[in-house]
Amino acid sequence: MIQEIDRTHVAWDIETTGFGWSDQITVSGFWFPTGRAELVINTDGSTLSSQESEQRLESVSGGVPISVTVVENERHLLKALQKIIFEKFDRDYNRIIAYNADSWSGGFDLPFLRTRCIKNDLNWVFNNLQFADVFEPVKKRLNTQHTAYGNGSDVNTLVGSHEILFNEVDQVPIETTSESVDHIWYQGEPYDPFEDSGSAVEHYKREEFLPILQHNLADVHRTWELGELIREYVSSKDLTYKKL
Repeated sequence: MIQEIDRTHVAWDIETTGFGWSDQITVSGFWFPTGRAELVINTDGSTLSSQESEQRLESVSGGVPISVTVVENERHLLKALQKIIFEKFDRDYNRIIAYNADSWSGGFDLPFLRTRCIKNDLNWVFNNLQFADVFEPVKKRLNTQHTAYGNGSDVNTLVGSHEILFNEVDQVPIETTSESVDHIWYQGEPYDPFEDSGSAVEHYKREEFLPILQHNLADVHRTWELGELIREYVSSKDLTYKKL
């Protein structure tokens, strides 16, 4: 366990075609502590303009600097992730965080990513990077219940936890600058077009890629913000880092 949590972290999340071993990664995104995002999308050979995607995403996210890399298959997506990590990560200070990606009870993203690296005959993408999952600290150290005594409903999804802790129901538009990119919402609503990641699958099949990119962008932003809450309000002993 790492006792100090004052170092920067990078939030990460993926979108997939499903949950099975033969499904594939469609989008993988990172949210960096400087308030910018890098997304990689596997279009399965379809055409998509990186520049147009970046412009449209920035227009709905309050002007967050966004880089979109378009690749033609999953293998190229995984290699693009390796390139981002090699070029953009400082291994002493940048650590990956995610939400329920590899928790004690299972998690989804990292096991899925490991299998896809194996199936594509590629080296492990996150080799030797430090990683922490914020799911358990959010669930155990922050109150995400919103009903009466004895009849509580535990809302520990990424979206549910974030909505409660950031009061998104009552959120109003705010001004953002390049120095302050926290809580970037558009007209009082998250810039996420979906209620959950499963909704993105049908759009991917129809080659409607922009909404999937928006959803991944919103999820990595949510993850990063929850990570910041953990850093500020929860003891460092409750956040466990490990080398991947």
